[in-house]
Amino acid sequence: MTNLSFSTPKLCDRGGDLSKQWYVYFYYTDSNGVRRQFRYSEGINSLKTKRERRAEANALAEAITVHLQKGWSPVTNTVENVDNSQPKTVSAAFDEIFEIKKAYLTGESIRTYKNQIDLFKKWLARNSLDHLYTQNFTADHMRKYCDWMLRDRKYCGKTYNGHLGMLRTYFSEMVERKYMAASPVAGFKFVRQETGKNTTYSEADERKFGKIGKTDPGFYLATRFVRYCFLRRTELAKLQVKHINWQSKTIVIPSGNAKSRVQDSVTIPGTLERMIEKAGFLELDPETYLFGKHFEPSLKRLNRVDDFSDMQRDINSRLGIGKGRTFYSWKHTGVVELYNLTKDPYTVMRQCRHTDIKMTMIYLRSLGCGVNEQVREW
Repeated sequence: MTNLSFSTPKLCDRGGDLSKQWYVYFYYTDSNGVRRQFRYSEGINSLKTKRERRAEANALAEAITVHLQKGWSPVTNTVENVDNSQPKTVSAAFDEIFEIKKAYLTGESIRTYKNQIDLFKKWLARNSLDHLYTQNFTADHMRKYCDWMLRDRKYCGKTYNGHLGMLRTYFSEMVERKYMAASPVAGFKFVRQETGKNTTYSEADERKFGKIGKTDPGFYLATRFVRYCFLRRTELAKLQVKHINWQSKTIVIPSGNAKSRVQDSVTIPGTLERMIEKAGFLELDPETYLFGKHFEPSLKRLNRVDDFSDMQRDINSRLGIGKGRTFYSWKHTGVVELYNLTKDPYTVMRQCRHTDIKMTMIYLRSLGCGVNEQVREW
C-alpha cells in the first residue's frame, strides 16, 4: 500500500488576466517523501471569458481530485495500490470510529458527536449514498452535504463549524486507517461565525432570582458554582464532596470530568465559601454528589445535565427574567464581574481554565469587557 498525500487542486487565474495561461495546480508527495507541484490546463486557455475559464477549471479540479482520491499518481500516471481489501461504507466507518472514540470522550461530547453523525447518515440515506464505500466518497459529495447544512438546515456559523470539525476528525481517522486515500473534506474552510451573543444577568435579574434561594435552595446553589467557579454542566453533575479542597480553598476538576480531559482546579471565592459552609457539604460522605436528583446532595449522580438548563428556563419564565438568559449566563455574569474587579484577563483565564490568553480575550470582548481607560481619556 502506497501512502499518498496531495493538496486540494486549485485554480491559478493569473489575477484574472485572460492574456496569460491559467492552470489548475496541486502538490503531490510520492512514496519516497518527495513533494512536487503539478500543473494542468487542458482546454482552459482556449476559452475567451473569465466565467467560462473558471467553470472549466473547477470541473478540471474536481476531476483531478477524484482521480487522486482513487490512487492516481501524477508521477507515474498510474493508479497506485490503494488498500481496498476490506471495503467499508462511509456509514459503517463512522460507526466504527465513533465506538472507539466513546472510550475517552465525555458524556456531552458523546451526545454531540452522535447527533452530528446521525444527521450525516440520514443525509447519506436520503441521497442513496449510505451504501457508498469510503474510497468512492469524494469532495463533491462532501460539498453537497456542506451546502445542504447551510442552505437547507440554515446552520449558523458556530453550529456549521462544529459539524465540519467533526467531519474533518473522522475522515482523517479513515485516512490513517487506510479506508481512503485522502480526506474528502481537506481544504474545506470554516465559515465566519457571529460573536457577542453571550448574555449576562442584570442586577434586576439577580434580585428577582434571589428569591429562588428560599424556594429552590439546591438549584440556587448550583447556579452559584457556575457564577463563581465557571463550571460546566457536566462538571457540576459530577462534582462530589471529595473534590472540594477546603485547605487550599479550591475545587478540583478530575480529568475524567473535564472537557479537556486534563485535571485542573479553580479557586473558591469568599462568597461561595460561605455558601458551602452554610450548606453543610463538608459534613457529608466524600462520595456524595453535591447536585443529584432535584439538585440535592445524593450518592447517586444526576445523569441528565439538561435538567439544569430546563430548570433555569422555567424559573426565568416564571420570574419574568429577560429573554436570552440561560444557565450558562451565570458564567458570563461572573466573568464580567471578576474582570471588572481585577482588570486582569490572566486572572479570568485561570479561573476559566483557558489554555490560551487569546481565547480569553475573545471571550471578554464578546461580553463587552476590555474597555481601555487610556482610550477613554483621549
